[in-house]
Amino acid sequence: MLKTKILVFLMSMLPLWMWAQNCAQPMTQAQFKQQLNQLALQPNDQAKMQFAKTFLPNSCLLSAQIRDMAIVFAGDYYRFEFCKKASRRNYDPKNFYDVYDAFTKLSNAIRLYDYVNRPEINSDPVPPEPSNWYPDLSYPMPGVYNGVKGCPLPLADKDFEFIVKPVLVQQNDASRRSEAMRLIATGNCFSMGQLMKLATLMELESNRLAFMKEAFMKIYDMENFSYGTEVFSHIPYRNEWIAYCTPIVKPVINTPPPAPVCEVSAEEFAGIKTSINNVSVNSTKVTLAKQIISTKKCFTVKQLAGIIQLFSVESSRLEIALYSYDYCINTGDYYQLTESLSTTSSKNKLLEFIQSK
Repeated sequence: MLKTKILVFLMSMLPLWMWAQNCAQPMTQAQFKQQLNQLALQPNDQAKMQFAKTFLPNSCLLSAQIRDMAIVFAGDYYRFEFCKKASRRNYDPKNFYDVYDAFTKLSNAIRLYDYVNRPEINSDPVPPEPSNWYPDLSYPMPGVYNGVKGCPLPLADKDFEFIVKPVLVQQNDASRRSEAMRLIATGNCFSMGQLMKLATLMELESNRLAFMKEAFMKIYDMENFSYGTEVFSHIPYRNEWIAYCTPIVKPVINTPPPAPVCEVSAEEFAGIKTSINNVSVNSTKVTLAKQIISTKKCFTVKQLAGIIQLFSVESSRLEIALYSYDYCINTGDYYQLTESLSTTSSKNKLLEFIQSK
């Protein structure tokens, strides 16, 4: 509200010369959209300003068109510079107050007012210093970072601004990426925020994604990767970036499946006993019992006692008792099998065997 009141007051003081047209025929809406789209495609404010200088001298713009173009710039410094030049090619100066809405700070709107309202002054008002060559995004701060690191210590911001100058002067995405990767390859440690700033220099978001993927393993604060989505307006690229980084920084730990339960069910055991008991020849019966025990493997002492009791020959009982130890799941109770043996000598032999294990 205060900004509006001040601007209305300023407009009421405009001299009559301000309402004179600076050009004859305003740009058509189709022409304007084409120029606006091309302006927006430029990778940073410097490039946008250079592009504007190519079309402004031969253009005639409505105040609303100047405002919409100014908004495309990321910072007030370049908005101010653009509006200064565009004011000389303004078709409807009486509506120029629309342009002031493009600024984020009232002080910069007043600076522009001073410029267009005092043409007799040769020296231009001093604009604010350009704040950044990169857009105003949410950049992570690595100062208190304790997560996964791809390099030892990131560059100080002032050092970063100096080192990346060769990247800023490159003319296309390929050369920008090549120069940026050269800086990383020579041992410079960048933070995630610095990587994001370099990525914004690239015009195509697909190139930004490829560059950030290539550089990611050498970045200091790797776990801040989620901030990197801000350099993309295309949702699939944001998703691709997250999908790429997540398994690197937070690898999925594949928990092995639990070991299968080692047991012979009551139903299975009943079938086993029936199969063994159906064999009449003792030697064949012993062979079959051993085969089944070694195949199933997971018998309790109680189940083994049930198998031993299927034999009438003492030597065969002892043979099965000695054989089955390695296939028993509760060997701590194995001494109980002595109750399934008839003679003292067989029992002693089994106990001696257990002690040797």
